[in-house]
Amino acid sequence: MTELKYTTAEGLKVQLDNINLCKNKQIILQNIQVTLSSDDFILMTGQNGSGKSTFLKIIAGLLKPDSFNLNYSEQLKNNSWQSSKKFLRQHFCYLHQTPYLFSGSVYDNIAYGLKYRGLNKAEISHKVHEALELISLPHLVQRNSQVLSGGEKQRVAIARSWVIQPNFILLDEPFANMDKHSRHRTYATINQLKEDNIGIIITSHDPHRGELDFNKQMHLYQGIISEKEYESNA
Repeated sequence: MTELKYTTAEGLKVQLDNINLCKNKQIILQNIQVTLSSDDFILMTGQNGSGKSTFLKIIAGLLKPDSFNLNYSEQLKNNSWQSSKKFLRQHFCYLHQTPYLFSGSVYDNIAYGLKYRGLNKAEISHKVHEALELISLPHLVQRNSQVLSGGEKQRVAIARSWVIQPNFILLDEPFANMDKHSRHRTYATINQLKEDNIGIIITSHDPHRGELDFNKQMHLYQGIISEKEYESNA
């Protein structure tokens, strides 16, 4: 049986550079260089169509760029996309603004990654219920995932990611389809992720002033990322 290894306690620092991508002769990303740490909580901004989602999918290993360099653990360097992709998918988890949930119960959705890792039923049950407490939805454990509200689906998707303990969770416009109540509950869930030393990047047009504990802001404009310390009163 393969044990689930929680690596986030030690943290992870990853340097990504020379990220380039063109589509139909249009530059989407140009010589991007960023350093990401699992203690980062980043708000990523940019106009619609600026490439924010594309960037997140690349660093999650879901989309191959035209060029890409990866450095991690301050010692290991890998320029092969094939092996870089494997590393990125292991440590980064990307969530679309409309998360896909499998047909079946909330329990089954959260348990999926744990079953894949070979945990026994008792371990899976414990971790699933722990995840449901994190998102404040323990009463929905047996609810069919297809009848959940948009906010509930997003929180279940977050729980499904959290339970396998990636080093980074990438949230692409996670509040786009939520009412005010659901947003506030999700803010609390996301802030709680920082207690587990999980790095977070959120793309959003709303600055969420005072709601989320960002420490950094990235802005994507004309294919180039600029970074600054997050200012809550900006």
